[in-house]
Amino acid sequence: MTRKLVWFGLFALVIASLTITGLSVSAQSTGVLFEAPLLDEDEDGVLTLEEMLNYAILDEYAAQATYQAILEAYGQVKPFSKIVLAEQKHIDLLLPLFETYGIEVPVNLASESVVLPDSIASAIATGIEAETANIAIYQSFLEQDLPDDVRVVFEYLKAGSEKHLSAFSKDRLTCAAGDVANGLKNMFQHRHGAGNQGQGGQGQRHGGKSS
Repeated sequence: MTRKLVWFGLFALVIASLTITGLSVSAQSTGVLFEAPLLDEDEDGVLTLEEMLNYAILDEYAAQATYQAILEAYGQVKPFSKIVLAEQKHIDLLLPLFETYGIEVPVNLASESVVLPDSIASAIATGIEAETANIAIYQSFLEQDLPDDVRVVFEYLKAGSEKHLSAFSKDRLTCAAGDVANGLKNMFQHRHGAGNQGQGGQGQRHGGKSS
């Protein structure tokens, strides 16, 4: 009976965690995971090729740096452990386009502005927002007049964001449960450490009486 109550309590904590994060946590509450450059459309809604390529690669730089920071802080957490590898592939697909069209490749300074989320659940929630925004952005790119090779890459990147969104949505409950488990582990370790210190103090007092 006690064990059932414990598991029910853990489940309730997971649900509470999901409710608090809202599964769509705003940038204001979690800190922005990464920011892509602003796009400057002309009056007809037309973007230059340079603007689109710069946006795409800076966004990939930022996503890669952020996901790597999350892995370093929280361990090999899914889906970040897989998605971070995909970000490098996306960068590798974009780089030849800069050379082909004589556009200077932006310097990768993304690691200098990473904001680490305070929990895995927060990272997942903001990842969902970011990938949803990316899908919309790449759809707008694909509505522009693009060279064939650029169109192929943008279609691939859009499909990649769709896969990432699906992975984030699938793993959000697992990650929230992981946050709860880590919190409970830290709580028990803290209490256990405090208990050991108390026992040590009692031992020292008893030792003083016997001497």
